[in-house]
Amino acid sequence: MRAFVALEVPRESVITAMVSVQEELRKTQADLKVVSRENLHFTVKFLGEISEWQAREADKRLKSLELGRAAVTLEGVGAFPSPVHPNVIWAGVAQADRGKIVPMAERVIAELRGIGEEDSRPFEPHITLARVRSAAKREALVSFLQLNATRKFGSVELTHLKLKSSELTPRGPVYADVGVYPLR
Repeated sequence: MRAFVALEVPRESVITAMVSVQEELRKTQADLKVVSRENLHFTVKFLGEISEWQAREADKRLKSLELGRAAVTLEGVGAFPSPVHPNVIWAGVAQADRGKIVPMAERVIAELRGIGEEDSRPFEPHITLARVRSAAKREALVSFLQLNATRKFGSVELTHLKLKSSELTPRGPVYADVGVYPLR
């Protein structure tokens, strides 16, 4: 099974604000693949293809974690690897709230060490809004990113960590909850 660990955004108004930005991104006419509304989330750890045994082990380890809830403000539209060379367009977390989400993610990543794919990059809290498919209309996209670098989406309380499966289909990925872990 293809799997990852996520924090979902439990506030509809924040999701709606991100969808609004996606609509504005489409108007740049850049060559983008926009993430569907129901797939907007923080990826804490991408596991990749894992066995049933590894999924059970991940579930056991995630159940053992005691993590607190976190109230964070989503703000800023940016890109990886950079705003002038965008491949992935994202919504970020307010600088003041990074200290709430990064340590939580680092604990999850450490707990799951040895299961799934390893990633040497540090956790960067973000929600992927779109992926750039080609350089078409890149100037308009770069301009949009500059104008929206401090855009505010609203605040949310992160209440659940989830182990999710991801089935790739021609219409995009379909996610399903494998395990749900309440934050205290």
